[in-house]
Amino acid sequence: MIAITIVKSGQNIMTIDITGHSGYAEAGSDIVCSAISTLAETLALSLVKNLEIDAKIIRDESIPHLSISIPSTTKGKKLELAQVLMQSTVLGMKEVRDGYNKFIKIKEIKNV
Repeated sequence: MIAITIVKSGQNIMTIDITGHSGYAEAGSDIVCSAISTLAETLALSLVKNLEIDAKIIRDESIPHLSISIPSTTKGKKLELAQVLMQSTVLGMKEVRDGYNKFIKIKEIKNV
């Protein structure tokens, strides 16, 4: 199962952490993992290349694990744009989960 944890500070999404393999199909032909990976990798690229945010990106393909965090120092227009990207990614992930709910779990936590 893919476990997705969304970490928020107030209303802002600061981290999206993804761990595991869905188990929907064999690795390499798993459409559920592919969909979630594509959404996450696009987010990471967009934050770094389009917004020029020094996002913390952790990858470990042996688990598999991908974590994307924006710095708490991100402010103003960059924070607003980062939130549009983060929220859009979460929206896409929730849509995939709704279609394949046996294979994806999403939880949100508030970072106090």
